[in-house]
Amino acid sequence: MTLGSDHIAEFERNRMSPDPRPASAKSARSRTTGQWARKSVATFVYARLHNFAAICRQLSGDELTAFVNEARRILSDPVMKLGGEIAQRRPDSILAVFSNKPDTAKPDHAQRGLHAAILAVYEAVQLAVRFAGRSPNMPMLTLAVGVNLGPAEISGRGTRTNGMVHAVGEAVEIARLLEVTASDLRWSVAASARTLRAAAGRAEAGRIGSVGPPDDSFIDIVEITGLVPRKGSKTPPQMYQMLRDAIALNEQGFDPPLDMPMAGHSHPGTPAATHFLIEGYRILRQIGAGGMATVFLAETKDGGAPQVLKIMRLDSISGDDGLQRFIQEFALLAQVDHPNVARIFRQDFSAGHAYIAMEYFSGGDLRARLREQIDLPTAISYLKQIAAGLAAIHAAGIVHRDLKPDNLMLRHDGSLALADFGIAKQVSMLMMDTSHGDVVGTPSYLSPEQAQGQVVDSRCDLYSLGVLAFEMLTGRKPYEAASTQAMLELHISGPMPVLGPPNEMLQPVLDRLMAKDREQRYACAQALIDDLAQRGF
Repeated sequence: MTLGSDHIAEFERNRMSPDPRPASAKSARSRTTGQWARKSVATFVYARLHNFAAICRQLSGDELTAFVNEARRILSDPVMKLGGEIAQRRPDSILAVFSNKPDTAKPDHAQRGLHAAILAVYEAVQLAVRFAGRSPNMPMLTLAVGVNLGPAEISGRGTRTNGMVHAVGEAVEIARLLEVTASDLRWSVAASARTLRAAAGRAEAGRIGSVGPPDDSFIDIVEITGLVPRKGSKTPPQMYQMLRDAIALNEQGFDPPLDMPMAGHSHPGTPAATHFLIEGYRILRQIGAGGMATVFLAETKDGGAPQVLKIMRLDSISGDDGLQRFIQEFALLAQVDHPNVARIFRQDFSAGHAYIAMEYFSGGDLRARLREQIDLPTAISYLKQIAAGLAAIHAAGIVHRDLKPDNLMLRHDGSLALADFGIAKQVSMLMMDTSHGDVVGTPSYLSPEQAQGQVVDSRCDLYSLGVLAFEMLTGRKPYEAASTQAMLELHISGPMPVLGPPNEMLQPVLDRLMAKDREQRYACAQALIDDLAQRGF
């Protein structure tokens, strides 16, 4: 039988439907589920051929029939060979279930599921090579596979004439989501980390990442790059190398490269798009959230100290300003290498998000530290460290513009670093140049020139440092007001705050830091450090 255009159209209609069976069959199944359905832990494999329909359109006659039949075989044979069961089969995809075997002492379904996924990729590459170049515009056939272990309701064993089962549950949907993830990351096989652990060393792992399902949780994922021989295996080593080579070749065929996938990217019949997808990191937990970004604690595949991922959804940005500020934060910090400035490691885009990887501070921020009494030596130490960090960024032409306790971070050893350069500005940088008259910053710590919307320079940071110094020494802010406007007026024309005993010897320092006229402030942060040293601090 020759598969013509009508068959292709039927295939595409089926592919858009979440369940190709008629409603009557689904209803009958649901009425009898209680008799033969059971919930069990299994490994679910969802594999989908990419560019299948596009290739079909360019083939005809016997070639088309051979291609479709061979595609069906390469999806089904690895499943059956390794003792799996088919839960859904379409011309371009398959959902398979691997469960415990009754005669197996230890569960091996994760090993068999990953093995089947690897074999399917190998077979898909052989098919792609056979049909490559049949016409000038023919795309490359590739296979993306998602593998996940977890509990699901499996039904229909022994009752279905076609030998298929029915599987539903979160674990199944995650396997589908991981197929989308594999495609987005240009991996051949994406598996949940728990699946790899359960496989007990049977599969080789490559890159790592984290994927966020629609429920706002996150799942650690790994790239599967090969199969590990069983102990005592007589299979020639070159066979395992052929599997690795096929996986690598399959990854090269994903087209186009998704350097910045759009938010909401998904394929028909799959769950909603991921909330975030970060390759190279294992997400540990969420540690904060702001107006545009969510902050996670993460670790890299290479180990070492944990890092902070600051992640921003691209579809949550109105206009270009937010994204430019996010990009600018990395551009600014990457220029500075100083112990009192937060270290930044990487900036990239992934699956509809922009993210920055930066240093993690186990001591939290200065705001939390201010809830306790800070003694004079500690306050002076913090003051000098902040000044040293400011001197470093000012030397690079950067003005922070939002110096406050929340943006000053503490390491485990007690050292302090400037962080959060979201509204920082480089004097020589044109992007994100704030219009004259705009007020940018946090009202309690704003300099008079910021409060008036004037052009700022590095001395506005010194005024904010004076506010911080007063708060560290006294435990309270220098100005309190009932409204933002009233607070701004105090910064512009309010009386100079006064330090009482035992800190009155620092009043001259405070007077220079918080001078209303910036010409009367310290010329630079290093001048403050030098003055403190002359005063014996």
